Amino acid sequence: MNRKKKRKQLEARFFGALFYIDVPKKFDEVPQHLHQVKMRLWDNVIDEYLELLAAHVKSIDMLDLDETDITNDGIAYLTQMDFIKELRLKGINDIDNDCISHLNKIKELELLHVRGTSITLDGLLKLDNQAGLKHLLFSTDFQKPDETKMLHLRELMPDCRFTIDGKDYDFGDEESNMYL
Repeated sequence: MNRKKKRKQLEARFFGALFYIDVPKKFDEVPQHLHQVKMRLWDNVIDEYLELLAAHVKSIDMLDLDETDITNDGIAYLTQMDFIKELRLKGINDIDNDCISHLNKIKELELLHVRGTSITLDGLLKLDNQAGLKHLLFSTDFQKPDETKMLHLRELMPDCRFTIDGKDYDFGDEESNMYL
């Protein structure tokens, strides 16, 4: 099967499942903004679905990709969108520190959930373009995170709440106790 035909089949399957519309005949019916997309409920979510989504949808309030099969390359497609407010990537083993440069390009991100991925605290310290982040959920393999690195992370994202392995991080000062 040639590449063009495969692409048309992929588009039909994706947009038919997401919007129940017949494409390419009705591409004009694809909404520019979506409130919530829960792809975790789907089987076999692949990077190409994110490419199709980003090519036709300009903004999403909440994109749930938890426990899907996407990779860092899929995250790169999301940078084409005007904004994503919440991005949930929990439990995706193929997501690692190499996607941080892409995450830095996602505009208006308020919540990022990367618990159970291969993103490390050192990787999160490279999130230098997400000062507006309000909640970051991540894991450290149940080890106590380095306090110096956590303070640096708070400098990068001063208004952010950090939840590590399911528990809010306590910086031990009055300012951070507003979250506990």
